[in-house]
Amino acid sequence: MLGWEKTMPLNKTEIYLDNSATTPVLAEIADKIHWVMTQEYGNPSSLHRKGLKAENLVDEARKRVSQSLGVGDKEVFFTSGGTESNNLALIGAAMSRRRQGSHIICSAIEHPSVLEVVKHLGQTGFTVDYCPVDAAGVVNPQVLAELVRDDTILVSIMLVNNEIGSIQPVSDLTAACKSKNPNLVFHSDCVQGVGKIPVRPRQLGVDLLSVSAHKFHGPKGTGALYIKPGTNLKGLMLGGGQELGLRSGTENVPGIVGFGLAIKNSLQNLDANAHKMKSLKEYFISLLDSYSMPYRINGRGWPKPPPIF
Repeated sequence: MLGWEKTMPLNKTEIYLDNSATTPVLAEIADKIHWVMTQEYGNPSSLHRKGLKAENLVDEARKRVSQSLGVGDKEVFFTSGGTESNNLALIGAAMSRRRQGSHIICSAIEHPSVLEVVKHLGQTGFTVDYCPVDAAGVVNPQVLAELVRDDTILVSIMLVNNEIGSIQPVSDLTAACKSKNPNLVFHSDCVQGVGKIPVRPRQLGVDLLSVSAHKFHGPKGTGALYIKPGTNLKGLMLGGGQELGLRSGTENVPGIVGFGLAIKNSLQNLDANAHKMKSLKEYFISLLDSYSMPYRINGRGWPKPPPIF
């Protein structure tokens, strides 16, 4: 016992503090998903009325996602989530550029769906460098640029870290990398950023960008990959040629519809949600201080710099 436990108020109401892992689906979105599943259940590839209605729903959702990201409709490709988006981006880009080079760079603190893919590519003939981060978990553009070589074909740096919340200066990182090698492809895992901070692929300067719906009150099992026009990828799944051949398989129409509604809702409430989260964070820290509870905030206020990863 440290002493402060006796003075903490007891409340049996559940307080969920793991929204970075997943979020509950909004009730109105769940209702819409249920309606699609039971009423508009057609296959978007079918030519009959049900199929065409399903295709229209997918097109509407794609438009909502593209408008939220500030990109064109044909630049958004639906996937099963962030992991598949990252796999498609990295493996697809690496395989399509194998004749141009074999060097890949990512940060040392990427999500496993990036680190494990890069590790796999390293075992299949590619050369991999891991860029270190500073004490706050941030990549320095100059340090990253020093790793770029003439044979560098792919760089992947996430926007918001899923463990410590550090926000990378992605626009500066892309500029630094492309100033040394304009032909490389830059991918950013923005799964933890979209819905919480403004994310615009064109402003970030990235070629590929991953999104997942369940991080902002959409359904699990639905994601998207932004692909800048002119960026060639090799698809991972072969079959019916859906998503312009990059992601074969019957589209998850209910999930995609929910994705479109969720990202639109998150964008409309972005400022209000950010203000609320900031207030809650400050309130939580003030409570810790009032109970003299020991704590440490990741990324700032370290007694001494932590080891660089």
